[in-house]
Amino acid sequence: MSPQERKAKVADLKILHEDYFQTIGNINPQYIPKMAYRPKGKDEKYISFFPSELTKEENIYTEFVSIDYDSEDPKRTLYLHKYNPHWKAEYELVTSSSGFERHLVPVNELKIIDKNSASTSKTPVELIKNPDDYDKMEKVLVRLGDISIALNKISESINKLSSKN
Repeated sequence: MSPQERKAKVADLKILHEDYFQTIGNINPQYIPKMAYRPKGKDEKYISFFPSELTKEENIYTEFVSIDYDSEDPKRTLYLHKYNPHWKAEYELVTSSSGFERHLVPVNELKIIDKNSASTSKTPVELIKNPDDYDKMEKVLVRLGDISIALNKISESINKLSSKN
């Protein structure tokens, strides 16, 4: 599969999740579909990331696909790999027969995303239950930006009406 074909298949897969990404205010998330497999000598399933994917210091959204980037889950479950600043030390480095290095991430570390729970009707106060949770803070900041824009438009309308009188 050529790089262009792979990019097109990934873009097609991502389309199903776009509403969720829009709802959480993450317009261009790092979305990387991966194969889940049991490496030789391991008892559980893993996915692997190239160092270049982990050095971006971002959360990664994924779903399980075949080697040809066909979804392997009829439900199209979306998973989140929360950024781990200790990835170099904590995730085993493996080298493929073709010489590519990747880090193994246990599938049980992935968080299943409930796309139905990403409601836009929540208030900023409801979104902040733990102020240290960066993802929720990011949503609040996006919401506050929208409110600021709306307030500026209202202020401009009031000023126009006042100047007419």
